[in-house]
Amino acid sequence: MKNAFFVTASIACGKSSFIKIANSMGFKSISADKIAHQILDSFSKELIEIFSPFNTDKLNLINDHKIDRKNLGKIIFSNPQAKKILEDFTHPKIRIKILEQMQILEQENKPFFIEIPLFFESGAYKNLGKVILIYTSKELSLKRLMQRDNLNKEEALKRINALMDIEKKVSLADFVITNESSYEIFQKKSIKFIEKLSKETNEIL
Repeated sequence: MKNAFFVTASIACGKSSFIKIANSMGFKSISADKIAHQILDSFSKELIEIFSPFNTDKLNLINDHKIDRKNLGKIIFSNPQAKKILEDFTHPKIRIKILEQMQILEQENKPFFIEIPLFFESGAYKNLGKVILIYTSKELSLKRLMQRDNLNKEEALKRINALMDIEKKVSLADFVITNESSYEIFQKKSIKFIEKLSKETNEIL
């Protein structure tokens, strides 16, 4: 789709910040994470049964009638088999919802953004649009993740190492925006990039 731009990265690199900036400029977006959260909550009872054999620490997977994503994360990031089971269960459902929303936004003939953390890992959206990578070094994303989610180093590394290496993603992306200093600098970079992107897309149209 000519108006579709996928936004991806590693963890704690600034994907959500980029999307918020784009939204504040009047551009629409789709969030794979939000869709995933809705699916997790919709299938909460089924997921508890699926992951009960992996829940050796007897973690509480339900909080206020919704999936406790932090506790589920402890299970899947400690067990590759559990992680694959979750991905096999949720990814096809997420893809259907994303494609439905993409088809609607494509009709507007204006750039829109799809935030997908596992864009390269899943391979499910290849050739559907251009890819924007928000780049932060592994060392800095580790530090940010520990601070943001109150994780120890071991827990944070499990989450980062479960993803494709950020340096490999650089070579696969169509565009790269670095985010290694202040939010203000990243915001200026993002606005400049989006303005240029919008102008070029309008010229093509």
